[in-house]
Amino acid sequence: MHHNHKFYMEDSNGELIVKGEIEGKSEVPSYDDLKFKGIIALLNSIDQQNFSASGNHLLFEHYIKEIEETIVEVKNYNEFQGKSDCRDGL
Repeated sequence: MHHNHKFYMEDSNGELIVKGEIEGKSEVPSYDDLKFKGIIALLNSIDQQNFSASGNHLLFEHYIKEIEETIVEVKNYNEFQGKSDCRDGL
């Protein structure tokens, strides 16, 4: 069965940073397997050269570090309490 999962992230002022929708076959409650597939698909679409070409290589390094730290948190907690203002189910 195919499912749609909507998500969004806001900054501390409630301003929208990003929103999206993942659609696919889910075998896990809360579509967590689809979330992983969406993350992997997005990561595979990132081109580091775009950061370097625009003079933003430090921004690339910042996001890589944030992703690495978030993965450590996800692995360490049974119920993940994210530090970001990310919300499920728009």
